[in-house]
Amino acid sequence: MGYQLIAFDMDGTLLTSDKRVTEACREAIADAVAAGKDVAICTGRPVAELRPYDQILQDVRYEICECGTLIYDRIDRKILLRHTLSPEVIPDILRIIPLEDIMPQAMIMGESYVNAKDVVRMPHFNMAVYASLYAEVATRKENVAEMIRQHPEGIEKINLYHASVEGRARTRARIKAMHLPVDCLDSEISTLEISPSGYSKGTGLEDLAHKLGIPIEQTIGVGDADNDVPLLQAAGLGLAMGNANEHAKAAADAVLPDCDHDGCAYAIRHYLL
Repeated sequence: MGYQLIAFDMDGTLLTSDKRVTEACREAIADAVAAGKDVAICTGRPVAELRPYDQILQDVRYEICECGTLIYDRIDRKILLRHTLSPEVIPDILRIIPLEDIMPQAMIMGESYVNAKDVVRMPHFNMAVYASLYAEVATRKENVAEMIRQHPEGIEKINLYHASVEGRARTRARIKAMHLPVDCLDSEISTLEISPSGYSKGTGLEDLAHKLGIPIEQTIGVGDADNDVPLLQAAGLGLAMGNANEHAKAAADAVLPDCDHDGCAYAIRHYLL
């Protein structure tokens, strides 16, 4: 049975260490699409944070964003599917934010909302590599927590960027103790991603495959981090990057070259094509 759909994580997977898509990967994607295959992005990022790559990823039609809570059609410029956090959990999440040194981010309708004062402090939250991206695409507010408090409905995902790994661990423990209907995943150095319970990159891949009429057995998932584990497990074939962490590698069927050595191009040419 041949594979029809391949879904790539972005950071640490399709993107190199300095956040580029290599020419070899771009050419491989173009060749896959020309051969009638489907190529998707499967990321924790919202749609807004993928726009800077629109030109170089022009052959990619579908984006599974925000860890499976939103699926976007880049050609028709429309949201195909969307899941949101229950408004009932928002007060509890807001209550724990002041307990740690945290930069909150809200994702709503594929857009990114952050505090204006935090964008220039992103190195403090171990997110220096994303500072220029957020300066370009994020919608800056005076107080994101207050915006969330006043409009708790319709939020797909909340990221809490911590100043320390220890702070993230304490936040995770507090959320666990409250038994909220949310899923929490570690990402980057000290980020905690909060999504509606039951949704992940894996369910996002399943949802997209269903919409396209593709059996899940004919899909390939490629990733490198904890939030990619559900993707690697759900796909017919799970591939971990050479730079992937131990959890991703353990969940994968095979390991590719790393993100700085065209691992995604290898995945297309050796497995999809």
